[in-house]
Amino acid sequence: MAPFSIPAAQAGHTPLERYANARLLLYANQVPGVLESPRTGRFLFEAFLKRLRQISSKENSPGVDTGDFTYEGYLTRGVLLPLTASNPWDWLEREVSWTAVGQRPLLPDGGTLQTPCSGAIWLGDLSTLTSPGRLPAANRAQFAGFSVLEFGGLYGPGGIGSLTQPLLGERVTASLKPNRVVVIAPGDTLLVLAERHGTSVAVLRSLNPDLLLGASDPLLVGSWLFIPRRRTTTTGATAAVATTGTALMASPLYSPEALAAYLGITVATLENWASAGYGPTPIQLGGLIRYSAADVEAWLAAQIELSHGLGV
Repeated sequence: MAPFSIPAAQAGHTPLERYANARLLLYANQVPGVLESPRTGRFLFEAFLKRLRQISSKENSPGVDTGDFTYEGYLTRGVLLPLTASNPWDWLEREVSWTAVGQRPLLPDGGTLQTPCSGAIWLGDLSTLTSPGRLPAANRAQFAGFSVLEFGGLYGPGGIGSLTQPLLGERVTASLKPNRVVVIAPGDTLLVLAERHGTSVAVLRSLNPDLLLGASDPLLVGSWLFIPRRRTTTTGATAAVATTGTALMASPLYSPEALAAYLGITVATLENWASAGYGPTPIQLGGLIRYSAADVEAWLAAQIELSHGLGV
């Protein structure tokens, strides 16, 4: 694949450019930090990053979850990519016509990427990248989710950073999120991924707002998607699971209480839905009412498709 057809890179280099150890793909959203809002830009950066520490359960904060790793470093070069691409790994293309040195490129309207923003990181030896772009072998790097908390800032005592930072590139403070992206394998659909990762089709759609396929449509093998973090719970029928510290998994059966909690409604509302012939189909097990997780996800997927005008 030929380099991106954008103007040649600006003159000049940053001192850290030769030491860059990461490719960053970051999305600008219409409302910064709201992943469900329309994407307005797709930014590619190379950066020199240094790992700081892992986040504990007592240190959660907006944009930073338990198990994340905090990083800081400097942008060495960047470019604005087309919002859509035929190759899902175009951002790992070896040859790129960079347009910005050490800073964020501009959008056509004159704006640029603002924090908080999210995307993906490939952290490794950039010399292993190939043309056309593809994901290198897993033992050569880390492929994960990535959230930028701040550009610039913390210039240091006496404001010396205001002099040094332009030379090094824009400073970036961020969190790396392991196991937040998945590479699509044969047979994968949104329903399959939702069940495998203990989430819902609705959540997968919110993390991948440009994805318009049906819940049961096959996904492009070899492409990739964002997935949510598995979380523990402390309420409802799954409290016993939470006390063990075990991550919340998709259950094959929901009780009415568990399903109501999952959907954010009351049990009475769930019963009213059933009386009106609405909602997932209940299963009678002796004197118990249960709901199949597969039926629940299929029903949710159908509601999502209807709300997006994709249903029949």
